[in-house]
Amino acid sequence: MLYLGRLPQYSVPIIWREIRAYKNFLVIGSEAERHGIQIFDMKKLLTISPTTPKTFDAKKDLTGHFSDLPTGRAHNVVINEELNYGVAVGAQPRNSSCKAGLIFIDLTDPSKPTTPGCAMQDGYVHDAQCLVYRGPDKKYQERDICYGYNEDSLTIYDVTSKVNTSVISRTSYDGASYTHQGWVLDTQNQEFLLLDDELDEEDRAGPAADGFPVTYIWDIRSLEKPKQTGYYKSSVRSIDHNQYVLDGYSYQSNYAAGLRVLDVSSIPADPTGANVCEAGFFDIYPEDDHLPGGGNTTFVGTWSMYPYFKSGYIFINTIERGAFVVKMTGKDCVAKKAGSLRRV
Repeated sequence: MLYLGRLPQYSVPIIWREIRAYKNFLVIGSEAERHGIQIFDMKKLLTISPTTPKTFDAKKDLTGHFSDLPTGRAHNVVINEELNYGVAVGAQPRNSSCKAGLIFIDLTDPSKPTTPGCAMQDGYVHDAQCLVYRGPDKKYQERDICYGYNEDSLTIYDVTSKVNTSVISRTSYDGASYTHQGWVLDTQNQEFLLLDDELDEEDRAGPAADGFPVTYIWDIRSLEKPKQTGYYKSSVRSIDHNQYVLDGYSYQSNYAAGLRVLDVSSIPADPTGANVCEAGFFDIYPEDDHLPGGGNTTFVGTWSMYPYFKSGYIFINTIERGAFVVKMTGKDCVAKKAGSLRRV
């Protein structure tokens, strides 16, 4: 891993920013007031030597900057690269005109980002995934659909028209404490979805009452009537956070329990989750391994990772220990034995 440079915060310092890729650009949000959304061209990194890393100017070195947020802050940024737009979510305050819902950002010209509208019908949206719909629900074929994780519900939006959005459905579930984030199993055939709740372990709610992370499985073959069909419980006590699905595997950051990789390829045949199994893990916080259940429900360790490199490398972001780059050495969990990941 080579250090090439640093892009500072746009406004005041804060401990994290959310970063998404759009073509050759980084789209960067933050909960810091007046930060807005930074748009940075990654091509600028191609000519930098690691022997002389560069600290970029937080404003002058940007391709563009989106400032049309109520106080300039957003919890996260979502990208729909196919349709050339981004979404600011969690853009406080909640009593703004968009109610901290989905605020759309037109990225057709990254140097001049504008907003065509917002979706405020279900209030605050913590995270989302927006996709052109190619699932079995014929009524919504080729529509622009956003799956919203809205603190106590899975809320599905039709955002084909950014000035006339609508909520297709809003569904809660047993154990809902803080509906946090999720991902569809297959972006080209949107039949099932995985959802994580950040506070159900700490609150001892629903199936997570014993403190073991729960991955909720949803049948979304009907967008108007999605239903939770089952769940998978982790083998180690912790709190689950971000997860992303790639080729039948869900890569999850589970705070103190580290990166957990689940084989979820069985879900279309058995949506109960009975045949989901752990294919690998990398524990980046071993200090709690001696505790009952092999871990604890505190906010330490890793809260996100990136598993989409074509090389197979996985970048793990951690709170206390910087970053790790790992790679799977085996994905066989037929006998309920997890494979391993090695640090590279």
